[in-house]
Amino acid sequence: MSRAVGYRLVTLGICVVLLSGLFVLAGAGYPAPTSPGPDLAESDVTPADLAGDHVETGGVVIATDPVIIEVTDGTTTQHLPVENAPDVAVGQEVIVDGTLTADGTLVADRDRTVVREPWETTYMYAISVLGALFVAFRIADGWRFDPETVTFSPRDTPLHTRYLSEEEASG
Repeated sequence: MSRAVGYRLVTLGICVVLLSGLFVLAGAGYPAPTSPGPDLAESDVTPADLAGDHVETGGVVIATDPVIIEVTDGTTTQHLPVENAPDVAVGQEVIVDGTLTADGTLVADRDRTVVREPWETTYMYAISVLGALFVAFRIADGWRFDPETVTFSPRDTPLHTRYLSEEEASG
């Protein structure tokens, strides 16, 4: 291995260590956010024990008059009535922040309630994957990696024009 390659690898390692240190420093430099309270999806939490407490939970809407959400933690399922909920439809996913009453009803803070359609999460991840693939193909098309010198360099001819005639490439 040549000396230049060794220097590049050491420099790359130093950059990775510095970047990791900056992440730790950024996380340690800010106070911890205030706890939103217990989550009703946890199996050891019962609504009766939390009367008057501030809670945050999420679930799927199973009824709309009154709004009832199904809160599940994988092993147990609870049905929780929600007052002051925004307009929702059966099947939507909601994240509710509010105060629990003595009768087990969650009085929601409308400004802190998030409503999502079931397909939105799938759409978000699908678009992100497509965007990442597009960027990877553009990088592979215009750049090449030389493992001997551990460098990227621009291609003289992009891959997408390599097999085109001169007329097709120019027009």
